[in-house]
Amino acid sequence: MRNLLSVILLCFLSTAIAGTYKWVDKDGNTHYSDKPVEGAEQVKLPEPTTYNAPKAQPRAAQPEDSGGSKAEQESPGYTAFEFVAPKQDQVFWATGGEVAVQLAVKPDLRKGHEIHLYFNGNLTENSPLAGLGTMLTEAHRGAHTVRAVIVDQAGKSVATAGPITFHVKQRSVAKPPNPVKR
Repeated sequence: MRNLLSVILLCFLSTAIAGTYKWVDKDGNTHYSDKPVEGAEQVKLPEPTTYNAPKAQPRAAQPEDSGGSKAEQESPGYTAFEFVAPKQDQVFWATGGEVAVQLAVKPDLRKGHEIHLYFNGNLTENSPLAGLGTMLTEAHRGAHTVRAVIVDQAGKSVATAGPITFHVKQRSVAKPPNPVKR
């Protein structure tokens, strides 16, 4: 494709350099050529449109501060916020409604930030969490979702983990498992 464009561009440039001629044939059709033909008149083409882009400005150097700059302290800058447990599509058997939730966050949770946990779309009663883990107590049979959000002092969301879907299964009394035949 690039070569084709180069060839077309060269053809137009050579035409512009050699001159362009225009004539009308006996049937009234207008023709253009780079070679003079009897009865043709030379056409002056307009100058090509060009653009000179401004020079790129170098980026300002960022000051290095091992103690953590003010901008670093104001910015949440979490590099990881995720569920350790439960895992996506994990299956739990006969939990009695209890499922442990464990989160990981890097770097550590900033002062003034809180973790809010949502279970099946609703904010849990123990939000904000006191740490990175908690126990869900109403996770009965079925599919469930959890999502966690880190919020700053103003209540603005700065990081999200999930949603994660997990499943709780129980043996059915109405339909017990098949007995083993011996």
